[in-house]
Parts: sequence; structure tokens; C-alpha cells
Amino acid sequence: MTQCIFNRNEIIDGLYDVKFFLRSDDLSETYRVQTKTDELKFLKVIKPSSVASINLESLKASLRNCSIVDQEHLLKTSNLTSILVEEGVAYYYMQDFVAGETLDSMLKREVYIPTHTACRLVKNIADICGNAEQPFLTFITPDNVYLSYTEGRPIVYLAAFNINNTIKSSTRKVSRSYLAYMDNPDTSNINYSLATLLYRCLFGVLPWQYDIDWYEDKKTVFTQIESHRNQHAISKSSTFTQFIPDELKAIIFDTLNSTHDYRFVEQLNSFIKQYYVFAFSSTQIELTKKTTPYPTSKNLGLSEVAGMDELKSLLQADIIEPLKNKIAYKKYGIRPLNGVLFYGPPGCGKTFIAKQLAYELNHTFFEIKPSDIASTYVHGTQQKIGELFKQAQAKAPSVIFIDEVDAILPSRDSANMNQHYSAEVNEFLSQLTECSEKGILVIMATNRPSVIDNAILRTGRIDKTIYIPLPDVTTRTALLRLLLKNRPTDPLMDLDSIALLLSSYTSSDIKYIVNESAKLALLDESNINAEQLSSVIRKTKSSVDYKQIENFNSFSKMQRF
Repeated sequence: MTQCIFNRNEIIDGLYDVKFFLRSDDLSETYRVQTKTDELKFLKVIKPSSVASINLESLKASLRNCSIVDQEHLLKTSNLTSILVEEGVAYYYMQDFVAGETLDSMLKREVYIPTHTACRLVKNIADICGNAEQPFLTFITPDNVYLSYTEGRPIVYLAAFNINNTIKSSTRKVSRSYLAYMDNPDTSNINYSLATLLYRCLFGVLPWQYDIDWYEDKKTVFTQIESHRNQHAISKSSTFTQFIPDELKAIIFDTLNSTHDYRFVEQLNSFIKQYYVFAFSSTQIELTKKTTPYPTSKNLGLSEVAGMDELKSLLQADIIEPLKNKIAYKKYGIRPLNGVLFYGPPGCGKTFIAKQLAYELNHTFFEIKPSDIASTYVHGTQQKIGELFKQAQAKAPSVIFIDEVDAILPSRDSANMNQHYSAEVNEFLSQLTECSEKGILVIMATNRPSVIDNAILRTGRIDKTIYIPLPDVTTRTALLRLLLKNRPTDPLMDLDSIALLLSSYTSSDIKYIVNESAKLALLDESNINAEQLSSVIRKTKSSVDYKQIENFNSFSKMQRF
């Protein structure tokens, strides 16, 4: 793995806290940083090894011009700043943060994108450029285009300048593929650039790609491109994997091969109105599942949890009292828990207990499953994690309950761990730190505690692990009484005896057994009785085996808290 210039949590110039390394290219590295006012920014740093390839004066001038741009969907930049790093002198600038990815990242992953989506995207780019009071870009590449995923379908933002404009002509080690988006190296036409961009989105390749050495100097590369253009060497192959209307191909090809004033945007808009109206009126893609605050009630709480007196005493002492009596506990230097982990067999009431705890505390409750924050987009899951904690803080005091957390936070030591999973674990680590100070209690639940990343389980993040075991006999009796309440039941039935028969069953198993017994009683038109319950118990296999219980016991012995 390439060594990054800056490390996580490093403070740059006393102003910017490095949160994540995002990407690297021939010239620069990009980081997500946080300002002293808690704003998120992109920090772009020119590598010391690449400084000689950049016309610094041209770069400074471009950044100064862009810093005063004030238009919707245009990303502002800061001035260029030098900094001494281990490798030598580097230069950095700040750019507005977008929660999503660049179009370049999407295309590297997807190769090409559906026709109606590509048309919509390029139209949005054209609209942003057309609404500008004065031209701010002479050409556009996928690196200029940022896609935000915070509002459903991707929302387009543009970087207000292109660093490729500042690369010295004589530099040979930097790829010149961006020249494909320019009809002239001196006075480019934005329509030509948009047509090239649409071609790349639709076909998965650049129009002028054949036998071109993109690492030659600018003049040589552009001479090769011009030669292809003069020969009309653009591919019109019909072997592409998606259907592209001939009318759209003609618009693109005419623009790319033309030498006169282009009408690309006008023609594209006309095409969209004719063919793809549905793409602009259809329901937006849902990327984020909204969590609904759990309603609070004074009539509910841990009293609704059947039995489990030892567990309820533990929750009362370690969670409820420190939160309800913060001043008294603070006097003795005791702060509320940051987070807890509920672990144990499935069906033992982890989710129900978390809900009732939120009721007891009168906190807003957010229930999250892995599918709620999963995203197919690069950094999309990280963004959803950040938004979750942001919402929870806005509605504090709150409880975030994360079920099946092992699917979200697997160990980074796993052989199957990829870069994106690792980044998601890092995001959680960042958000968990000191979240109690923001009025947030995090409760995680899992049936597989051994596969969770160990860094999550350190104090200061998850302060306590709590085993939710199979219900004991007292709890089973209480649960039977609760489940049979308001049902026609044999008044002489000995619930303690029935509870003894349920020693290896989960709470969910017991609920199932009671419901099945009620169906038998309905058919017999009788009260629910011991014979019916015993019959169902004999026919019902426990959902947990003793090997699983042993694994939980082993994990419990390894815990410090």
C-alpha cells in the first residue's frame, strides 16, 4: 500500500484535522478533513515529486479566480498554501466537501452508465455551466464532476477549475488523457467537452483512444488526437452492450467531428425531451432509509421486559442512573457510557430490550440494520454513517440501536476485508469517539461477537459488553404469563412446570410455542392448557444449540467489562 503524505488525525497547519485518505493520482492526493468549526472539506495536496510538473503561478491564479465564484453547484476552493513534509515541499488547497464520489470514480467502477442516466447527468452539467455569469471552465473531465448521494438520486456538483490546465507542456510522466476532452489546447469549446464526456459515459472508452500514447508531452498527444479526428476515426461500432439511439450517436459524432460552431447542448435537450422524459419525471432512487424517532411513553420501559431482573438491575445501575443523574455522577468523575454491545443467541430480545431502554430514558430511538446504511457507491456507506450520527445528535438525547453490527463492522484483520469495509469501520470509530458528550448512546447487537473489529470494543467507544442469554426459569415463567395474558387460559395451569420444559428455548421460540398452542385451543374451542403447550414443545426444536452457547460463554470470559 502506498504511503500517504498525511496520517489520520494529523493536524495540518493547526487548522485541518485529517479524517480519511480518499484517493491518489499522478499529481496529487485527496483527503477528507475537518475544520476547527467542524466543517468537512476536501484537502488536495500536490505531491512533492509532482511539484516540478505544475505551473505554480498558473495554479495560484486559477485558485484565486475560483475562490470568488459564488454559484449553486459550483465548489469553491481556497488559495494555494505551501507546507514542508517529510518528502520535501508540498502545496495544498481546500475544496468544498461533497458526500459521494467523482464521476471518474463511478466510471472506473461501472465502466459505463445507462443511457438515460448519462444524458441526465450531462444535461445537469451543461445547465450549471450555462447558468454561470462568466465561463469558469474551458473543458470538463470526469474528475471535475462530483456526485452527491445525500438527496436520493445523484446530484451534480462541479469543481470550479481543472488542475490539468496547469500541467507544464514538457512533462512526460503525467497522463494526458484529459486532452481528449479539448477540441483545442488553447481555446477549448465546452460543447465539445460535454460531447466527449457523454461518449465516455455511454461507451466506456474515450473517442480518441486508439494507438495514442497518453504519457507523451501535450503537443505530441494532441497532434495524435487531431490526426484521428481528421480521419473521422471515432468508433461507431454497434457492439456496445447497451442500446443507444442512432439519433443520440449522431449528435455526439457530429459534435466531435465538427469544426464549426456546435449546437450540442441544444440538440441534447431536444433529444431528451423526445426520448427520455420518463428519466426526469420518474421517482428518485432511494439511497438513504430514513430512521423514525421512536415515540416515548411513560407507561412503557424496562417493566415491559419479562423477568431478566439481573439484566435490568445492570442497565439501571450502569446506564439509566448515570444519564438521569449526570450532575451527581460528574462530581465523582463518572460519565455516562459511550456505547454498549448486546450479544447473545438470536431471538433473546436484544432489540426489544434496547427499545424499552430508550422508552425508560425518554430518548429518541433510531433502529438501524445493515441494509439501511449499505451503499453500492464508493464512500456512500461512510456518508450514511455520518448522517445517522448527525441526525441522532440533532434529536438528542437519543439512542442509536444497530442490529447485526457484525455485518457492518467486521474485523479488519479478516482475509475478506476490503478497502471500503475498512473505511467504514474507520468511520464508525471516528463517530463513536465521545458520542456520549453529544447526547448519544450507541447500542450494538450481534449474534457473532467474535467477528467484530476489536478496535470497536475498546473503552471510550463501546464501554460495556452485555450478554443477553437464554431466558432462565424465572424469566420463562414471567414471559409465559405475559404472552398468555388476555388469552383464554386454563386457570389451573402450572406455568412453573411448563417453564421447566423450555430450558433450551429462546424468547422467540417461546412466543412461537404459545401462538401455536393458541391455534390448537381455537380449533378445540377450549382454553389454552398444559397439554397443548407440552405437545407443541415436543414438536418444536430449539433455534439454538449448546455449541453456540459455549461460544458465547467463551467470548464472555474474554471480556474485561
